Amino acid sequence: MSARQLGVIFEAFHEKVTEAISLDEVLRAEFVLAVSALDCYVHDVVRIGMTRALALSSGEPNAYLNFGVSIQFAKRLLRASSARDRVSLLDQEVRRLHGFRTFQNAESISQALSLLGIRGIWDNVGLSLGMPSRDVKTTLDLIVDRRNKIAHEGDIDPSLGIGSKYPIDLPTVRQSVSFLESLVKSIHRAIVAEVTF
Repeated sequence: MSARQLGVIFEAFHEKVTEAISLDEVLRAEFVLAVSALDCYVHDVVRIGMTRALALSSGEPNAYLNFGVSIQFAKRLLRASSARDRVSLLDQEVRRLHGFRTFQNAESISQALSLLGIRGIWDNVGLSLGMPSRDVKTTLDLIVDRRNKIAHEGDIDPSLGIGSKYPIDLPTVRQSVSFLESLVKSIHRAIVAEVTF
C-alpha cells in the first residue's frame, strides 16, 4: 500500500529534525491516504463487478437490477452496437453516479457491495479477521471518523483551542493502516468466494 511510504518517510526523518519541525502531518497524510485506498478499492471492485454482470441473462442481484440510471443513458445503451460498447457505457455511468459518493464506513461499503449481491460482508470479514463483526465495523468507523477529522477539520481538537490538534503517533497510524489492509484483503476474499460473474 502506497500510504505506508509516508510512514517510511516519517521514520527516516523524525529523529533527524528539531522540535521546531513536526512531521505529524506526514502521519496524518498516511492516515488519510490509507482510507482513500479503501474507498478506491470499493469503487473499483463494484464498478468492475457491475460491468461484468451486464453480460448475465439472469441471476443479477436485486440491488444491481434496481440501480438507477437516466433515460438518456438507457437510450445510449440501447443504441450501442456491441457488448464492448455497452460495458464501456456502463463503466462510465457507474463512475459518474458513484463519483460523488464515498465507500469508507461500514454502512456505505455494505450498500456498495449489495450491488454485487454480497450480503453479510461483515460476518465474513469478522471470521476472516478473528473479530466479532460489530468490532470490525466499529474499528472501521472510528478510523474513518478520524480520517474525516483530519481531512475536513484539520484534526483540530476544539477542547484545546484554535490550532491545537489531536495527538497522532506512528504506532496508531501503523495499526490503523494494517487494519485497513487486512480488511481489504478479507473483503476481496469474500467477493471472490461469493460473486460468480
